[in-house]
Amino acid sequence: MTRMYLFVLIMVSVICSGSLAFAADKIDYPAKIAAAKTGIEELAAKVGNYPQALTEIDKARASLKKAEQGYDKGRQWMGLGGLKPEAEQEIAHNLQMVDMALVLTGSRAATGRAGEETAAVDKQLTLMKARVKQLEERKQSEDKLRQDLQKCETASKELTTIKADQAKLSAQLEQVAAEKKKLETQNLVLADEKAALAAQIEALKKASTAPAVAVQTPQTTTPPAAK
Repeated sequence: MTRMYLFVLIMVSVICSGSLAFAADKIDYPAKIAAAKTGIEELAAKVGNYPQALTEIDKARASLKKAEQGYDKGRQWMGLGGLKPEAEQEIAHNLQMVDMALVLTGSRAATGRAGEETAAVDKQLTLMKARVKQLEERKQSEDKLRQDLQKCETASKELTTIKADQAKLSAQLEQVAAEKKKLETQNLVLADEKAALAAQIEALKKASTAPAVAVQTPQTTTPPAAK
């Protein structure tokens, strides 16, 4: 029993020494798995709520879980003999998939942020276009009002000219009416003078014909001479 126990102890020691020497030249997968896990969680806290980025985070976690499971299943007897070659390849592959998923996560997050920024820029652009359209419409309204004002000013000047002409015509009409009234008065005076003159002429006619009638009257009343 003592010899068998010593033999087993020696074999374990040899295996341990060999495993440690062999592991010194091998990749530290537990450290890589832990680093990958930390990287996943740190990136997950930074990527925001972009669906495509979160999908890549889920893929990275799934690949990390496969790597952990492959490491647990791939260790040889009592964990002293290192990893089986096929297990090491599977773990390396899954860790590469984690790295790729993390790269894609960053890309998807950047794309999501770019999309949001583009949407914000498009929104601002739409608002600016609407503002420019309002300014153009306001300018058109101002131009129309300015044109209407110019038309009103022109019409006001024309109306002032028309009023001046009307006032001038009114003055001329008043002058014509005054002259007409003056002529009418003169006509009345002339008519009165004419009537007076006619009366004088008539009187003179009567006066000039009255003696002749008086002379002829005795002759007509003289009796005839006796025979």
